[in-house]
Amino acid sequence: MRKFWLVLVVMAFGLSSCGLNKVRALLPIGETATPEPVAVAVAPSVDAITWHSCNDKSIRSEDSSKFDCSTVDVPLDYAQPDGEKISIAVIRLPASGSRTGAILYNPGGPGGSGFDYVASMGHTYVDKLHLEGFDFVGFDPRGVDRSGGLRCQTDKELDKYMYPDTTPDTPEEKAFLQAAYDSFAAACKVKYGAKLKFYSTENTARDMDMIRIAIGDEKISYLGVSYGTYLGAVYASMFPTHVRAMVLDSAFEPKGDSIEERYMTQEKGFEKAMNNWIAWCEKDDKCAFHASDVGVRWDALYTKLDNQPVAGKDGRMVNQEVLDTATKSALYSQSRWGELAQALADADSGDVAGVWQLADSYNDRQDDGTYLTSNQSQNVITCASGILYDAVPNADELLKKMQTEAPRMSRGATAEQLAAPSDCRVYMDVMPIAAVQYTGSAPILIVGGENDPATPMRWSTKMHDEMGPHAALLTYSGEGHGQVLESKCVNAAASQVLTAMKLPADGSKCDPDPDVTMPSWWQRLPADVSGAVAIDATTMRDAMQFKASELYLQAWFVPGTNQKDVISDYDVTMATAGFTNPDDPKEISGGLLKYFCDGKDCVGVLVLDATALAKPDWDSVSKLVPANHCLVIYLYFPE
Repeated sequence: MRKFWLVLVVMAFGLSSCGLNKVRALLPIGETATPEPVAVAVAPSVDAITWHSCNDKSIRSEDSSKFDCSTVDVPLDYAQPDGEKISIAVIRLPASGSRTGAILYNPGGPGGSGFDYVASMGHTYVDKLHLEGFDFVGFDPRGVDRSGGLRCQTDKELDKYMYPDTTPDTPEEKAFLQAAYDSFAAACKVKYGAKLKFYSTENTARDMDMIRIAIGDEKISYLGVSYGTYLGAVYASMFPTHVRAMVLDSAFEPKGDSIEERYMTQEKGFEKAMNNWIAWCEKDDKCAFHASDVGVRWDALYTKLDNQPVAGKDGRMVNQEVLDTATKSALYSQSRWGELAQALADADSGDVAGVWQLADSYNDRQDDGTYLTSNQSQNVITCASGILYDAVPNADELLKKMQTEAPRMSRGATAEQLAAPSDCRVYMDVMPIAAVQYTGSAPILIVGGENDPATPMRWSTKMHDEMGPHAALLTYSGEGHGQVLESKCVNAAASQVLTAMKLPADGSKCDPDPDVTMPSWWQRLPADVSGAVAIDATTMRDAMQFKASELYLQAWFVPGTNQKDVISDYDVTMATAGFTNPDDPKEISGGLLKYFCDGKDCVGVLVLDATALAKPDWDSVSKLVPANHCLVIYLYFPE
């Protein structure tokens, strides 16, 4: 279930790579060309932005009136400002009350849609970071979805080549694997040719400044996650006087790594995250994939799917590569550990729906079988930005080390693949990489995670050193990738930077929030209705992708088929207990949510009937509820 409502954990993109080598399938790090100085050019003229109402499927109908949308036309090639244009799609959650300015947001990738993220979780960022005085602005970077999205391959071609067997056993499998590796770059070269080199990080930074000018602000603030930190750092380096404040969350710094570090950094990071997940699942007997040795059980499932792939409901086959992608997808956030365990347990029994849900979310495959452009955009943007994998001179030696230090995450890698030249060379020359060297005086907060599987702490330290004396480094000690919204301590620091332009002490540290426990007033809530059957709280929380530190809940399924009747009964029963709310319930992805309060104490009552549970957002929850029943959940989010 996608928790686009209530509270969202930041998930920066870890994107697959259209059939390319699976060892290259995470946020790309790699060989870079010799850095060249970033020239600060005079921006071309741009019209003032004209905001209008949004008509976009990413915005829930109940939220459509809360957002404004527009486009900003920018040059494809800034050396020819009057030449071909790209329309950059922009969305904002407008400031309430007195407006301080705009905060631009980028979720990472590269290739992630800032438009979608602001549409789905803009309210969460504004609420948790107290950004009500700002326009919270997302945009699709050039080459992404609404902004001239790059589509080198069709959706059918992506399905065909996404998961080749990287351990081929027959000549046919070997030939298909090679075709999968070659298909994307060849298709891009045919469709776009020389234009692909213009989809660089540096040009996207220029686009950001065009957005700033179109909005009419002298300076902008910025919040970027993962690759979005590099984009923000490049912008600050190019336009140091145009920055008001920045929060760079889970820094990605692509320069200076050795060949070994390029190929092993994320493999080791995800190996560590998986080992942490394994230890949790072995310790907690409520973990759906529980065993005395969870790692051995996962290995056995991997081998089984390698030898005999299993068909999903739509006929797509789950092999070991799909399992690998699904596992990595869940390791980005501890909130998805329970979902991963259930998906693996189901797959072990022949039901691969949960594995497909995780893998498809990782690759931005939609319910109708279409893909967002994130996979294809990522490959082009990294190449155009000078960030590439290239031939490894000591491939056999490196492969042996990878298999020793990250045995699960390096499965499928071969010395032949490591020794092959970068696919980037098929459709463009090696491009220069934009330097990071901030000379301005605006406050810059870099947040790094000690247990971040995708972006190691050393990248945050490196970026902190490059951003000058007005930057501060904050370390988060918990699990996961993307630290803002993960703890109140991190949120408070990010909020102070963006709202008051005040940095925390350099070198500060934040720990995870403690688990939310049952509040003392909980016992006053109405008892179970007749016929109600309790659902284990941990199981429900995992299905909803929440951590124990985010909320306390209780859940039941109750007889009935109409959620309106069920929730209206709570107006009476809650009032008897002293909890009231005269307002109508709000629709949440087809369900109904109503908060009842007694002074400062509030509980949310969420009710879902069969019609609501049939919606894709509730896939992982619906299996917990039998036919002809409604799901009732009491929710408590501490302040």
